[in-house]
Amino acid sequence: MNSPAVLALTPLGKAAAIVRDYVLRMYYVVDEVPRLQRLRLTPVLLGVEYLVYRVDSLAERNATVDLDAVRNDDYEAFHTYKKAFEKVLRALGAWNEDVAFLVDEAERFIRLENGATSRGAATREDVLAMVELRPTDVRLLRAMAFALRGRPMDPATRELLWPVEVLADMANDLQHYERDVAAGTLNVYAVFVELYGDAAAVELRREVDRYKSMFLERLSALPPERRARIAEVCRTRFEAALEPYPPVVAARPAPAPPARPLGTYLRKGVVVCAALTVGALAAAAHRGGWPRSSPLPIRSPLHLKRGRTS
Repeated sequence: MNSPAVLALTPLGKAAAIVRDYVLRMYYVVDEVPRLQRLRLTPVLLGVEYLVYRVDSLAERNATVDLDAVRNDDYEAFHTYKKAFEKVLRALGAWNEDVAFLVDEAERFIRLENGATSRGAATREDVLAMVELRPTDVRLLRAMAFALRGRPMDPATRELLWPVEVLADMANDLQHYERDVAAGTLNVYAVFVELYGDAAAVELRREVDRYKSMFLERLSALPPERRARIAEVCRTRFEAALEPYPPVVAARPAPAPPARPLGTYLRKGVVVCAALTVGALAAAAHRGGWPRSSPLPIRSPLHLKRGRTS
């Protein structure tokens, strides 16, 4: 029997934690989503986030492979995931201009991260660009929720939440710094340690303060009656970034992944995507009444990558 701790490390467990922390505890509160609509939206958003974590396994295995230069089986598997993902969103009416834009942002992130991990050292600008793009998957969940509700996203709250999402990602990296160093996964604090040594905490704190100031400035534009509640909800997501930073640890080589026969991951991915597609379509047919958005052309391949542990 799997323990709760083990289940939390599975793709489904990780997806559930993201939906809980970002969708249930922040987005629904900020966007004032009615309770009945939350019950209808959450299973769909959980299924999408689970699919993102499945794609993540492909990206992690190719951290040292420049996918712009090497077109291996996993490169093709990314496109297999993308097609199933697209079908789910379009079938559910969860596709609009905001979702299309975030698909492009996801593409940009995976290229930045793959380039940084496969070609060597990342610069300060590189890692900050990746940190700003890494929350694309949670932003996508919020955009999908608006599409499914048939409502436009409020630009003011989108801008307000942008630095919160960045700070939350930084907070997560700080909380899991030692584990990420041991595993050899990308971590913003670890990169700052490589770049600045003993001054890493000071340099990273400057960036945290910059994003926090951005949030507070945008928060001040909200009506007073909403300001305190939203500030409390958002601060919960990034408060770990405001605490003392962990001590620097020495980098350790990551263990080599176990060998798998060629095609194993691809076949598994096709099965997962097919199951998600059928399940989502069945759920939509059972519920009925989801608003349908006008179909838009796909502008680029979808390469979603999870950078967050929880």
